[in-house]
Amino acid sequence: MNSTPSHTSSANKNSPSSKPANLFSLIFSSDISRNIRETFITKILVMAIGLVTSVIITRSLGPEGRGIFTMTLIIGTIGVQIGNLGLHGSNTFYVAKNPSILPTLLGNSILISLVLGSVLVGAGACFFFFYPDLAPTQGYLLYLGLLWIPPGLAYLLIQNLLIGIQEFHLFNKIELITKISLLLLAGLIIILKIDSVLTFYECTIFTLLLGLTWSLWKFRPYLSHRITLSLSMFKRGINYGIKSYLSCLFSFLLLKIDLLMVNDILGKKETGWYDISVILAEMIYTLPIVVFTILFPKLCAMDNIHDKWALTKSVGAVLLVAMGSITIAIWLLANPMIDVLYGQAFLPAASVFILLMAGKCVVCMNQVLGTFLASVNVPWTAIPFGFLLVLVNIQLNLILIEPYGMIGAALASIICFSLLIPFHYYYCAKYLRSQNSSSL
Repeated sequence: MNSTPSHTSSANKNSPSSKPANLFSLIFSSDISRNIRETFITKILVMAIGLVTSVIITRSLGPEGRGIFTMTLIIGTIGVQIGNLGLHGSNTFYVAKNPSILPTLLGNSILISLVLGSVLVGAGACFFFFYPDLAPTQGYLLYLGLLWIPPGLAYLLIQNLLIGIQEFHLFNKIELITKISLLLLAGLIIILKIDSVLTFYECTIFTLLLGLTWSLWKFRPYLSHRITLSLSMFKRGINYGIKSYLSCLFSFLLLKIDLLMVNDILGKKETGWYDISVILAEMIYTLPIVVFTILFPKLCAMDNIHDKWALTKSVGAVLLVAMGSITIAIWLLANPMIDVLYGQAFLPAASVFILLMAGKCVVCMNQVLGTFLASVNVPWTAIPFGFLLVLVNIQLNLILIEPYGMIGAALASIICFSLLIPFHYYYCAKYLRSQNSSSL
C-alpha cells in the first residue's frame, strides 16, 4: 500500500488523541458496540457448541484417536494458510474502502480457490507419496486432509469479504449454523455407534461445504452486477496481501509447529493432551478475536493515521487488562475445568493450558500492534524476521521438548511471540514519525 494521507493541523485538533471524549464515543458508537456485542455473543455460542463437540469427539476417540484426528485436520489448515496468498486480508482491506468492487473480489476468490487449491492438493499428494514417513497421518485420512484445502480456502476468502463490507450479522449466522450442524452430526454418529476418526472428519468436511454454499447463496443481494474477474485487482490484492500473507503464515506456523513437534518427539497421547490445551486457550481468546475482526475494517476505512493509532491504543489497553484477568482465573480453575470436561485422563493438559493462556496475553499485544500495521502498511522486513522466528522456534522446541515435555513446547512459542513485540512497535512508531514529518 502507498503512503498514508497527510495529517493536517485541523485533523490534529479533532483527532481522538486530542479529544478523549470523541474517542470514547467512537469506541462505543452504536454500530461498533452493536457489532461487538452481537459477534461476541455468537462467538460464545460457537465456543460452547465447539466445546461440547470437542468433548464428544475426544471422549469417543480417546487421547491417541484425538491426536490422529488433530493431525488430519492440520493438513488442511496448513494448506489453506499456505494457499491464501494474503488475499483474505486484502479482500477485507479493499472492499472496506470500496464496496462496489465486491463482485470482482468474489470472482477472483472463487477462481483462486479452485485453481490454487487443486495445485496444492496435487503437490501435497505427490510429496507424501514419495516421502510417506513425513506424513502427519496415513492412508485415506491423509488424502481427505488434503481435500479440505480448496473449499477451506474459498470459505476463508469469502468470509473475509463479509467482514470487509461489515455484514457481521450474516457472518455470525453462517458461523453458528455450521457449528450447530457439526455438533448434531457428531451426536448422530455416537448414537449410531459408527464413531471413528474417519466419520468425525467426514462430518467436518460436510459442515465446511455447508458453510461455503450458504455464504455464496447469501451474497446474491450484495452483488451490484454479475461476478467478474480482474487481473489488475488480483495484482493489487497480491501487492498488499503477500506481505501480510507471509507474516501471518509465520505467525500461524509459530502456533502450529509446537503441536507437530510434540507429536514427533513425544507421541500421539501427548499430542492429544497438548491439542486440548490449545483448543481451550483459543476458545478463551474469543473476545480479542471478535474485537480485532471488527476493528480491522474500521481502521482500514479511516484516513488519518493518528486517529487509527489512538483507537488502536485504547482498544488494546482494554483487551490486555481483560486477558490478564482471565489468565489469573484460569490459573485457579484449569484442573477442575479439564477434569469436568474431558476426564482425569486429560489432567496432564492443565499446566500447559495455564502457560498457553499467559502466552495468549503476548499474542494479544502483538495482534494489537499488527492490526494497526495492517491498516497502514505491512513492512517487507516482516518476512525475513518472521522466517527467522520460525527457525528459532524449531530450534527451541528441539532444545526444550525433551527435558520439559509439553511445557517446553509452550515456552518455545511464548519466547518467539515475545520477540515480535519490539519489532511491531518499532514500525508503528516509524509510521507515526513519518506522518508527523510529512505534515510539517
